[in-house]
Amino acid sequence: METTETLFELPGYTINLTVVKNVEALITDPADEDKVPCWAEIWPAARGLSRWIWDNLHFGDEELLELGTGLGLPGIVCGLRGAKVTFSDFNPLALELASINAARNGLKDFQTFLGDWRNFKIDRQFGWVMGSDIFYDPKLNVHLLSVIRQVISKGGNLLMAHPGRPATFDFIKELCASAQTDQRDFMIPIIIDDPYFPYYEIHVHHIKFL
Repeated sequence: METTETLFELPGYTINLTVVKNVEALITDPADEDKVPCWAEIWPAARGLSRWIWDNLHFGDEELLELGTGLGLPGIVCGLRGAKVTFSDFNPLALELASINAARNGLKDFQTFLGDWRNFKIDRQFGWVMGSDIFYDPKLNVHLLSVIRQVISKGGNLLMAHPGRPATFDFIKELCASAQTDQRDFMIPIIIDDPYFPYYEIHVHHIKFL
């Protein structure tokens, strides 16, 4: 796997990331969704969520689980804001790069967890759970509902970000219908280096379980 370096700019801070140089080279079977390397991209939702966290949150040594961590950008920002982060993904290469990126940006107190949402066997709960653009597939959302109920502690917080996906709104509606929550929604504009689709409006949802 060839890698290269990229920068992600935040107000007053620059995050240095090791990223996959050629994502398409990692595709071994395009017909198998598990083998499509979605984890190897820095998606617009991850950028928007990272910016919102940087501007709005400070964690006091609180424990946070990032689901579908990919290259680790939002989790790194949470770590820089004081959280004790557990990066989780079902792909070991994702966790390898997320660990490299966390360490090179100064995070020391972090962990990784290799787990598939369809059989997620972590034995801890977290005050914060986070996922960026992972709630897009109704087939997986069924499992994610169970995962979130399993891993979030009483009075915990869920952070979600996406570019306006209907399946994600449906997920939020179902999740909040089954628990007492306080939900706050935000919109973050993001511009990326893409000649065809440079502009995104990223929805950020902060859901607190009461």
